[in-house]
Amino acid sequence: MNGRQRNRPNEPEIIPPGDMRSRGASFDGAQRIYVARISPIGFALMGVMVAVLAALFFLLLLGAFVVLLPLAGLLLAIIIAVGLFRILIWRRL
Repeated sequence: MNGRQRNRPNEPEIIPPGDMRSRGASFDGAQRIYVARISPIGFALMGVMVAVLAALFFLLLLGAFVVLLPLAGLLLAIIIAVGLFRILIWRRL
């Protein structure tokens, strides 16, 4: 009999609206979550914040390319110079 009771899921406790136990702090892990509707102004502000974050990300990405472009050019110049020096060295031998 005890084995069957352990396998049964816990059933939620139904507390009537006037009961004083629901007014105090709950220590069983249950919490209340209040959800409010977003007003048109809040929705517009959230859209502006998303747009600003997207612009900042774009600027960060653009800045990374601006820094990496001269480095790529320098690497290309080094590769070309090494290739030319190898050709000159092989002609002298």
